[in-house]
Amino acid sequence: MFGFVTRSIPRRIQACLIGIYIVTYVVTSVVVYSGARESLLDTNAAALHQLADLKFEQLNGVVSALATDLIAWSEFEVMNDLVSGDVDKRVDLSLEGLKRVYNPEGDIYAFDDTGKLLASSRSAEANQGPATIPESWRPQEGNLALTGKSADPTTKNDIIALEAPIFASFDKHYRVGTLVMTYPWKMIEKRLFGLNSGTMLLDKRDGFRLLAADREDARSIPLQDDGTIGEFIIGRSASQHGLLSHWQIVTWQNTGTALAPLKRVVIELMLLGVILSVPITLLGRWLSYRLTAPIAELTRAAQAIADTDNLDARVPVSSSDELGTLAQSFNRMTKSLDGARKEREQSVLALADLNQTLEAKIASRTQELEKAVEVQRRLVADISHEVKSPLARLSAALGLARRTVDASASKQFDRMELEVKNIASLASELLTLAKLTESGSAPEFNTVQLSDVVERVVADAIYEAPHRSTDVFLSKPDEPINVFGNGELLRRAIENVVRNAIFYTAEKTPIEIVLTKKGSDRVAIEVRDRGPGVPIAALAHLFEPFYRVDEARTRATGGSGIGLAICERAVHLHRGTVLAKSNEPHGLIVQITLQIAAERESGQIR
Repeated sequence: MFGFVTRSIPRRIQACLIGIYIVTYVVTSVVVYSGARESLLDTNAAALHQLADLKFEQLNGVVSALATDLIAWSEFEVMNDLVSGDVDKRVDLSLEGLKRVYNPEGDIYAFDDTGKLLASSRSAEANQGPATIPESWRPQEGNLALTGKSADPTTKNDIIALEAPIFASFDKHYRVGTLVMTYPWKMIEKRLFGLNSGTMLLDKRDGFRLLAADREDARSIPLQDDGTIGEFIIGRSASQHGLLSHWQIVTWQNTGTALAPLKRVVIELMLLGVILSVPITLLGRWLSYRLTAPIAELTRAAQAIADTDNLDARVPVSSSDELGTLAQSFNRMTKSLDGARKEREQSVLALADLNQTLEAKIASRTQELEKAVEVQRRLVADISHEVKSPLARLSAALGLARRTVDASASKQFDRMELEVKNIASLASELLTLAKLTESGSAPEFNTVQLSDVVERVVADAIYEAPHRSTDVFLSKPDEPINVFGNGELLRRAIENVVRNAIFYTAEKTPIEIVLTKKGSDRVAIEVRDRGPGVPIAALAHLFEPFYRVDEARTRATGGSGIGLAICERAVHLHRGTVLAKSNEPHGLIVQITLQIAAERESGQIR
């Protein structure tokens, strides 16, 4: 689905418009739904509060009417006869008459000041009343009292009892008895219950004790809260004064029931969203293709140019807006590219001719250079080889001549022998360099213990210059390090570097030869001196044959310039590297890096 939408720009634009519409409509619907929900919950909570107050007023009206009747009855003259103690029958008949006339829902009882039952409104046959006033009906202080929910001692049914004191007619402060009227608890529940909402009657004196409820789930209602609590909407009657001041009515309703009308709102919102989506989708489709039609033309033209390499293609300019400007720019670009292509083709032809000419010249020059290098190499090798034989004969002739002359010419002979040795050494080095340069002659390679080679080089250098024995320091690991190569070539390479370091440093100047492992497969030999050093520009040329830092140097001050070249060729033959760098603040460091020996199938490196 995502690939289908993103495959073209019109689909993307249409998808974006539909997405914006959906997000906007969903957010608006959520806001409307949330507002309607909160309003509906608040309205239901207020209605439940009003319902609780109304029920409380109805119940209070019933109790107040009963209290008014009871007070009026307690003031009858016949009630004052209780003080005489001999009119029980008349009082009994009076109570029965009150019940017949006023038809109260409960019964009427009369007790004297000691709590003894004197009479009741029940007939003589059904009169099974208590002999004494129950504990819950004991006289209370004041003119009127409500005992609350209790059991009728006669019928054992739940009732509420109103008690009023009976005072003597001759003294309004002398209490001669108590008149009690009961009211069935089921009548209270009948007046409270019967609507769609749940109703509870609470007694606040005992920590909101539940007196009555019309539903089984009343126990799960938080008795001290109101408003929307969890899945319930709770309303409670306001605090009142009077006989029922300790009672409170709580009404509640499930939020699901209260929010049932919102289902219609949700359905209407969904239908409205579907209806509005049709014109928005059509408008988005028309707008997307209207905006992208010039881009499609531009794409077709670019595709035609890419397929046919024909830069004559042009895009029609159908508007003066940004898309029209883009089409004009595209046409100008193709026109410029067409001209540039023609110029390029002409330049390519010219460059091709020039390239052929250059290639021919380069090939000719390369052949000449290769011949010159080969001639030079052969010339050096031949000269070195041919010089060695005359030098040997010259050395023998000098030995014979020394015997035939006197001792005064000994200095001249010594001088001649020294020069002969120098020329012989130079010839030997030239031969070695020539052999290392030849690609066809590879020396024989074996496993070589590099630490032994370095120790031998240091020992030979100290032997030749015993006065510098305290200046040379060798550092190497305890375990042996083996490399695969030619021991003699490695010795010559390391020896040339060590000898140069000793030669170019003054006496009492330290020279360090450090042998260290570099990882698991490489080993490095560093020769560090504190001599005059080499200019930075000359470091890259130190390993070139016959290169001298100081062109004015003689062999006595700088050697032949072949030793480091031999070192570089030998190390390269061992697939290693050699480099020179400055040793701050002064001096030179030459580092030779070789590969540690591993198991090989052949005994030579090709």
